[in-house]
Amino acid sequence: MTKPTVEEVTAFLRDHVSKRTKVPAEQIGGSTVLVDFGLESIDAVLISGHIEDEFQIEVEPSLMFEFQTLDEVATAVVGLFDKP
Repeated sequence: MTKPTVEEVTAFLRDHVSKRTKVPAEQIGGSTVLVDFGLESIDAVLISGHIEDEFQIEVEPSLMFEFQTLDEVATAVVGLFDKP
């Protein structure tokens, strides 16, 4: 798979965070702190699995909590494509 843009990953994450937390996607911005919407560890595991399936890259669920905002997580995911 080709390297996605931060915007593509952000949109993907927004959709999945919305589904897991029941918060409307339009209320989840790039600077949204994910735990403020009640994102839990099981959600992080499930979303990480969706990221792996969609973008064909291995992602640790802890990534969802290492970075606080949607944009930070998306940037970190895109950065994984630069690792050998």
